[in-house]
Amino acid sequence: MRPHPFTVSDIRSERLALPFYFLSDNHLSTKNGFRQEQRIKDMLNLLEEIKKNRGTLFILGDFFDFWFDKNDFVPRVLKPVVNALKAIVDEGIEVHYVAGNHDYWIEGYLTRELGLRFYPDALGFEANGWKIYCEHGDNTVYPNEQYPWIRKLIRDPLAISMLKLLPITWTYKLGEAVSHYNREIPDTLSIAGFYVNKMKIFLEQKLSEGYDLAISGHIHSPLFEEINGNIIAVLGDWINHRTYGYMDSEGFKLIDLK
Repeated sequence: MRPHPFTVSDIRSERLALPFYFLSDNHLSTKNGFRQEQRIKDMLNLLEEIKKNRGTLFILGDFFDFWFDKNDFVPRVLKPVVNALKAIVDEGIEVHYVAGNHDYWIEGYLTRELGLRFYPDALGFEANGWKIYCEHGDNTVYPNEQYPWIRKLIRDPLAISMLKLLPITWTYKLGEAVSHYNREIPDTLSIAGFYVNKMKIFLEQKLSEGYDLAISGHIHSPLFEEINGNIIAVLGDWINHRTYGYMDSEGFKLIDLK
């Protein structure tokens, strides 16, 4: 039993245009850590491509290594990416943002001033004859039995209000100190086969519920599998893989920039 309701939201859209781009686990940081400069450069190039192609962007969590909304604060290092997101929204391109476990707290400046459309848990919609399911995945694969309750706590309005009492720079230091994805390490932590298999089983279940395409992030390990004409996919990350999902009139595929 989940410790709190899990919602599959309907999409809020006025212009759901192909091609679709799906991103997750980019972990763009306020720190100039693990290949950060190149990762931001690659992201800016991709956002420019999306702007030119006038498609639709879906972010399935952990786009930022940490984001916390307070007083419209935008970390200096992340301003170029935030400005690029604003530029594509200003062009009429929709950005649909499903919460991750590093950036649940984006509602505020990014949703109000940029116009990002936020979904707390998961997103289900139909487009181009496909029924599509998207989530980050931390509610499906987690390291210990306590995590669902931790997830509930960090999303609690009272806990968020208490964090807002801290100076915003302290909050960012705390948030990114907890993360290991931007330290100077040769690789991210290895992904246990158990977690990959658990995510795969979950996504296969979504196909059995009637979805044609089921996508997640979170486990940082790219996965693409076609099952009876339908597809499950894990988007990988932007640290070791530079992978993202792409869907046009011909179907869905994973693209690796490396």
